[in-house]
Amino acid sequence: MKQFIFTSFLACALTTAIYPAFSRNYDHSQTSRQAASLAGKVLDRDTQKPIAYASVGLLDESTGTISDEKGGFAFTIPANQRTKVVRISAIGYEAQEIKIEELLASQTPQNEFTITLNPAPVQLSEVSVGTRKWKTKELGGNAGPITLFHHNFSVFQRPIEENLGRELGIQINNRDKLAFLSKLNFCLTSNRYDQVKFRVKVYTLQEGRPAQNITPTDILYTVKNKEKGWLQIDLEPYGIYVEQDFAIALEWIDCAPRTQNNSLTIAASMPGFHTTFYKDASQAKWDKMSAIGIGMNVVVQQDN
Repeated sequence: MKQFIFTSFLACALTTAIYPAFSRNYDHSQTSRQAASLAGKVLDRDTQKPIAYASVGLLDESTGTISDEKGGFAFTIPANQRTKVVRISAIGYEAQEIKIEELLASQTPQNEFTITLNPAPVQLSEVSVGTRKWKTKELGGNAGPITLFHHNFSVFQRPIEENLGRELGIQINNRDKLAFLSKLNFCLTSNRYDQVKFRVKVYTLQEGRPAQNITPTDILYTVKNKEKGWLQIDLEPYGIYVEQDFAIALEWIDCAPRTQNNSLTIAASMPGFHTTFYKDASQAKWDKMSAIGIGMNVVVQQDN
């Protein structure tokens, strides 16, 4: 699913798919030709405590969501995707992949089920800093609030819960230098939510697209009071070092209110002088737009 919006006098180029109505009341007597609703909770297997903001979705498909603060989630599976696999993942845990039909069969009469994940501590690679000479650089895009182009986080035909998990990011050409990630800057051009929560992710690259998430822990950032314009996230407390080209992305994981789909956009530019990536759901494949820039950049301390 691809969505890119041109505002002002420009034409609207928009590609979407219309999803079935969101419902928690799936009737198991219905035929396989009908949509199904999955609802449940994600828990830590050892402690039985809820796992907030876990990624739950169909593997490599544009269908999924993010669990809430209490580990709860719900989303609708289109009829033509009921033979697929659901993947559940969270930083610090082993991911699980389960066939949809198995999950539907395990649901309670209230159409809910519980998924438990095994803790798996994140292994951080050792970095030898030594007595290096560091230089501060800002890498990425600088599209600001005054622009005719906007990337939209939201697909308006979807329920809000099924928009959570969408990501926008950029490729950072760091080459083979050692770099310490200091700040992430991004520019919101439209925000009609009282509160929006994002998660920052840093990825290795494989075949020109984001691959392994190397973020050591959840990096969460909340935008309040419908704030727009340039915003900054402090990355220094997380101690992230990279020694190659990488991708950095913002994932939309929560908002308030959840009563309706509102506009949530980030600045863009044409032409772009960096590669922009987007992922349409929490477990979807990455795609890229090589000629379109984005209002997002990262400040690094780079080894000279």
